[in-house]
Amino acid sequence: MKSNNNESAQNRDVLESDVLEVEVNEKQAIFLEAVFNNHFKIAGMIGGRGSGKSITLSDFLYLASDELPKAKCGWGVPTIKKAKSKLTSGLKAGWKRHGIQEYDFKTGSGCFVLWREPPAHFDRPYEAPDIWENCISFPNGFVIEFESFKMAAAENRGANYDLYVIDEGLNFKKDWLKVVLPTLRANVGKFDSTFHQMLAVFSSPPWDLGGQWMYDIEALSKTEPEKYFFLEVKTRDNLAFLPDDYLDTLKKSLTKLEYEVEVEGKRLTKMPHNFYPTFQHAIHVVKDESDELEGRAAFSGEPLYNPSLPLEISLDFNAHFTSATLWQSDYTTARLIDNLYCKEPAIDADGVAMTMAQTLATMIATEYEGHKTKEAVLTGDRNGKNKSAGSTKSMFQQVAEILEASGKWQVSTQPLNYNPPHIDKFKDLSNVFAERTTNLIRVRVDGIREGHSDQHG
Repeated sequence: MKSNNNESAQNRDVLESDVLEVEVNEKQAIFLEAVFNNHFKIAGMIGGRGSGKSITLSDFLYLASDELPKAKCGWGVPTIKKAKSKLTSGLKAGWKRHGIQEYDFKTGSGCFVLWREPPAHFDRPYEAPDIWENCISFPNGFVIEFESFKMAAAENRGANYDLYVIDEGLNFKKDWLKVVLPTLRANVGKFDSTFHQMLAVFSSPPWDLGGQWMYDIEALSKTEPEKYFFLEVKTRDNLAFLPDDYLDTLKKSLTKLEYEVEVEGKRLTKMPHNFYPTFQHAIHVVKDESDELEGRAAFSGEPLYNPSLPLEISLDFNAHFTSATLWQSDYTTARLIDNLYCKEPAIDADGVAMTMAQTLATMIATEYEGHKTKEAVLTGDRNGKNKSAGSTKSMFQQVAEILEASGKWQVSTQPLNYNPPHIDKFKDLSNVFAERTTNLIRVRVDGIREGHSDQHG
């Protein structure tokens, strides 16, 4: 392998490969050289967007497969189905750089088998898996076995592994390490390799407190550098392998905070304005439909927003900031699909100034003009039962009338009888986000549609 340092434009040899010489960036080279030459208990890498973290993971496993014939490597993931769909293409691309391809059962060519028992001429590991459908296997008997932790972490206790990897550690709970670390006990004395019985953690920068455990590796690396290794990689460390306008494109497409965290490596001790410490971005915010299909939210499996279901609209009326959160829910899960707000009253088509409630209602009607089942329940702020300046009708009535007039909406109002004290709301919502009991409803936030209201601000 060669390191490509964009700053100096100089290449330096790090590791030798008998198959193919490949280039890596300087930070990747530092990580791979460190794990190849030192027997760490835990090695961690946190990398921003486009930093080459995934390629480093594939290179790490490629080297491990050569170092540990007949060994079994565990790979901890929240859910196996999603891990397969998200990770397989990246592994293939990384290994292709080394000149190896997936095994073809028709032609007999190729160097690794995905998700099925390998052919008879492949060596088996010292402790072969009982089920091959979650495994990647190599001709020398090295096997990678995926383990699912989200639904039943305790079921993974008792396994024996020679090596263990975690990808996207920000989604891996610290408590799950209590299951993983004791499994690194297989084949004592059979391997003379720095990879043997190592835990390697790779991740994007964490967005919530749940992922901060990865920085514990950094702290340990400072006090016990012979046992722990930690490296942080930023996007600009990989510029030699990225398009010239990559940073500029990210700066234009990401929010300021996203850019600072995922590109520049800014660390967050908590999400900005994250009032509830039990709220975890990785759990409660769903970024794509496959998250739901993997069971990330406890409901039937449809995408968060369903145009065929009624809307539940929670309203908050204020003189200078009137807002609404839009929900769809069932008995187990409340799905936050959108949020809209206005800061000043608008002018209607006749040139007449609307109230804040009417302005917000018009936004909702416009945004959900194509909604199929035009049924809505208005709830929220008890003060909405009062009349607002500029109208003889209550704020709830104003919202209802706008919706009913705009598209044949059937609207009912169920405002709160009282606004609970802040401390009560804080405790109740903290308990909901903690998800410690099935008696409370689950909350999931639509991360695809989040930020919708920015266009209305």
